Amino acid sequence: MRNIAAHWWILLALCLGVLMGVACNLGWDWSSVGVDDASAFLAGKESTANAQAGGVAGFVRFIVELNKFIGDLFVRLLKLIAVPVVLFSLVAAVAGVGDFRRLGRLGAKTIGIFALTAVLAVTLALVITNVVRPGRFVSEATREQLLTQGAAGAESRVASAAKFGSESTVWTQLLNAVAINPFAALASGDMLQVVTLAILLGIGLTLLTDKQRTTAHEMFDILAQACLKVVGIVMKLAPLAVFCLTAALIAQLGWSVIATLSVFVVSTALGLALILFVQYPVVMYLFTGGRMKPARFFKAMAPAKLLAFSSSSSSATLPVTMQCTRTLGVSERVTGFVLPLGTTINMDGTALYQVMCVTFLAQLFAIDLTIAEQIKVAGMAILVAIGSPGLPGSSLVLMVFILQSVGVPPQGMAIIIAVDRILDMCRTVVNVAGDAAAAVVVAQSEGELAPAPALASAVGLGLAPNANETP
Repeated sequence: MRNIAAHWWILLALCLGVLMGVACNLGWDWSSVGVDDASAFLAGKESTANAQAGGVAGFVRFIVELNKFIGDLFVRLLKLIAVPVVLFSLVAAVAGVGDFRRLGRLGAKTIGIFALTAVLAVTLALVITNVVRPGRFVSEATREQLLTQGAAGAESRVASAAKFGSESTVWTQLLNAVAINPFAALASGDMLQVVTLAILLGIGLTLLTDKQRTTAHEMFDILAQACLKVVGIVMKLAPLAVFCLTAALIAQLGWSVIATLSVFVVSTALGLALILFVQYPVVMYLFTGGRMKPARFFKAMAPAKLLAFSSSSSSATLPVTMQCTRTLGVSERVTGFVLPLGTTINMDGTALYQVMCVTFLAQLFAIDLTIAEQIKVAGMAILVAIGSPGLPGSSLVLMVFILQSVGVPPQGMAIIIAVDRILDMCRTVVNVAGDAAAAVVVAQSEGELAPAPALASAVGLGLAPNANETP
């Protein structure tokens, strides 16, 4: 049993969680225990329809709440260690560069590959949505029903976006990247401010004497390694946590809604799959001269992708993503620089999703977007993805700006909300894989991509079965 890699345990837990959620959603006669509103009951919400719930229902509620507690605790532990990992790893990476010219070159390459994959992602989204036109498959009656069901959620997001827009300009967004109080940035987990702080601190270390810089670099590197050891401990809970997170989500999700919006869901999933299984392998093949084989990449990144799928948070997954990327042979310096930056600004899956949602809703409301308007949507989607926090559901608030810019009613988000979580899980996988693919490309260009992955460090985290396994 110990020789089975951790990602297989996580995958098994994911499948069992789906089966358990389906059983709760479809296979259980809730009315027999006094529950007439299963969705509210499973979500822990009060409902008069469940006033007659008996003792059996109370026990089921306890199991549901226990599952939610275990899943939330696991995600919280990962978020706890994510900020220190970003700070220490990025400071060590910048300080390790040692010279401004090398740092500028590394940053330019990183931003360049991020921009390339983002443009490819939104282009793919426009092609799919114009060919399939998923909006035409939803009837008017279904549209009105979904708008009514999701009205409250849509209104809260529109209000949040209005508040965000009234207090925000391009200049304030740039200013907000720099924390007034660095300790507040660390406490709140504002990744963009943490990244800015780490880069500035790393640059400051490069200006010290060689002895001082070396000492400080070693200290931050040791702290980063210690954080990854903590990640190894937390990952022992991963299979159980993934089961709990998935079971709770699927149990609360209405399958009738997914069936109603199935064409949109499948079209979006297809776009995300093409990015993951075609775009990234082709980009890595071209930029590494064929050194990074797709099988090697997907095998090494399996734990991070499975965790990203179940948690829907690229920020929480970051510590595991960094360790998995190291097993691909990417140097510590490149890993520590590219991945924290990528978690903040590289969101290919989110960019594709924004374009798919806006064009889908435009089709649903019979709004014919011109080519210029579609290009505008694609450009804004990239910018919105950059500003989107790596947390579940955060992109919906920022989507309001794109909808308003092309005259699509923002209230249409009520339809998207119904299936957002399941698609959020899928696009988080793409976001995480995109960061790793960019790190591979940058490492190759810097001559810091090892010919074979360093499996020894992965064994320490339980991410690989044994050190002798050939990738």
